[in-house]
Amino acid sequence: MHKYLKYLLNAVLVIVIAFAFLYFATRNISPQKEWAVDSNGLLHYPSERGKLEDVKVNLLEDNGTYTIEKVSFKSRDATIYGLLYMPKNADNIPGIIMLPAARAGKEGQDFLARELVKRGYAFFTIDQRGIGETGGSLPSTQDDFNSFVAGNEPVNHLFVYDALKSFDFLKSRKQVDASNILIGGESMGARFAIIAGAVEKNIKGVFAISTSGYGKQSNLAMEGKFMASIDPDWYISKISPRKIVMFHSKSDTVIPFNQSLNTFSFASEPKEFIEMPSVCNHGQCMEMYEKLFEKLDEMTQ
Repeated sequence: MHKYLKYLLNAVLVIVIAFAFLYFATRNISPQKEWAVDSNGLLHYPSERGKLEDVKVNLLEDNGTYTIEKVSFKSRDATIYGLLYMPKNADNIPGIIMLPAARAGKEGQDFLARELVKRGYAFFTIDQRGIGETGGSLPSTQDDFNSFVAGNEPVNHLFVYDALKSFDFLKSRKQVDASNILIGGESMGARFAIIAGAVEKNIKGVFAISTSGYGKQSNLAMEGKFMASIDPDWYISKISPRKIVMFHSKSDTVIPFNQSLNTFSFASEPKEFIEMPSVCNHGQCMEMYEKLFEKLDEMTQ
């Protein structure tokens, strides 16, 4: 009896250890499936990112021809807030995701959004992390690098993930043609738009206003690998065979014109570089909208 009990306890112990191993192995593998940086420093997320969670949609305005809704959804550890401009009585419409510049909120896209929704686009823009209703604190680059070294998902990667979840949200709207969604941004937002457009192959094209990469440094040691993972210069060629259009002004006092041209040089065809009028500085300006609308129409045909 004693011998039998000993065998039984050993068998139970083996089962417990097996379940424990399976549990912790799954915990270790799962994040790698959802987030990874390869040996070349390129960030990867899966095309299937799971069901949208905690989605809330509240009507803000209905003027008869289009609606404006405030949207929120869960993205990893954050709740992302956005504004959706949607034409009424229309189906199979093209969509645009717009990522604002650093320290700029979703409300700052209102003029562009209203112009595009009148032209038949669904337009979605968000408060990125650290901004507006989304809020939250942003770590320094050094702290984000330390998080990366520790095996955690850096906030700079989460910016990209939030953009991908924004794509998931917009394509879930039944009026929107899920195969005809562009992503774009200005300044910092455009950097993340380029990376998101390279990662998500179902995004139809990318437009970038007043932005550049960091110079495509060749050092792929740990620090270089992290910098490559957040540098659009390493991703922009991956957008092909979809189109990228970049807009930049020689008068830009934030990001030099030649720096933007350098990033553009890494892109593969089809690509187009539009020099914004000299009266423009950094970001959107009234004088560049006609050309922007023309290119967006071309990209969504």
